[in-house]
This record gives sequence, C-alpha cells and structure tokens, in this order.
Amino acid sequence: MRTIGTKVVEWTLTVYHYIVLALYFWVGILRGLILYGITPACVSVFLTYEAMKKNEDVDDKYIKQQFFKHYRNYDHYKLLSFLISIGLLLLMALFTYSLARGVSLVLVVVIIYFLLLLIGTMSFTFYHLMLNKKPGRLAFAEGFVEMIKELKVTVPLVIAVALLLGILYYNAVLFLIVFPAGYAAVVTGLVKKSSQS
Repeated sequence: MRTIGTKVVEWTLTVYHYIVLALYFWVGILRGLILYGITPACVSVFLTYEAMKKNEDVDDKYIKQQFFKHYRNYDHYKLLSFLISIGLLLLMALFTYSLARGVSLVLVVVIIYFLLLLIGTMSFTFYHLMLNKKPGRLAFAEGFVEMIKELKVTVPLVIAVALLLGILYYNAVLFLIVFPAGYAAVVTGLVKKSSQS
C-alpha cells in the first residue's frame, strides 16, 4: 500500500515539474516577443526536458536554471525564429480564413500540407540545433532534408504534433500546460530513434 502512495507522489511531482517547464517555455516565447522567441524556447525546452529525464534531483530552481541557461545560448537565432513564426502565423491565418469563407477544398489541403511541412521541418531543425549549434540557414536546410529522408519518423511526428495542437481547439489552458513537454517528448523521442538507427 505504501509503494502505491509513493508512486502517486512521484507521478504528481513529475507532472508538476512538467507544468513548471511549460510555464518557462511560455515565458521564453513572450520574452522573445513571440516572433523572436520560438527557436530559443523550443530548443531550451528540448534540452531541459532531456536534463530532467537524466537527473534525479529535479526541482523548480533546477528547471529554471537549465531552461534559461539554454535560452541564453540560443537567443541569437532571431532571424530563424522570425521566419518560422511568420510562416506559422500566415499559414494558420490562411487556414482559418479558408475555413471561415468556405474556400475550395483543394486550397485547404494545400495549406494543411505546407503547414505540416513547416511543422516537421522546424521540429527536425530544433532537434539538430539542440545537438550542435549551426547557422540558422544551414540548420533549417538540414532539418528539411532530414524530414524528407526520414518519412517513417516524420509521419508519426507530424501526427503527434497535430494532435497536440488539436488540444487547443478543445481547451486552451490544457494546451498551454501539455504542449511544451509533450512536444519535447515527441520530438526528442522520435528523432533520437531515427538518428541512432
């Protein structure tokens, strides 16, 4: 009976730590004025997530220290962040507009295709930036090529990210809590397997 209580406490602490990580992720996005914060926040969340999995003594201070240490290291990727943010915002706006106006189904499918292509490319790009710092153009190009080469990883990755984004439709608060750690778990888990094989 006591081990069940211990497991519940450990699980609750783990969930709490992921909520704290989510808070720092959104602070990082806002710190970069949304348009410039996406790259450092995403790479920092990946690195902090990996550090949390390896370390036994995780607390709020450790998460904050790890996240902002990595955030400062990747803060100079402003152009890459800006271009990815603008691309995501434009494609999301086109998608929303096309659904509201009843535009042709072909256009909606094309918009969804480019949106998923951008999400896949940015996920691979952020993972490769996590492994080693490179210029933004080179990292994006490598991420795009890797995404096309590794379709067996790209398809589940894009589906998982689309499901995480689907949470936003049903509950925005749940999305704010679940997305950062969920995105980090999906990308690091899937892309790491592909790079090891």
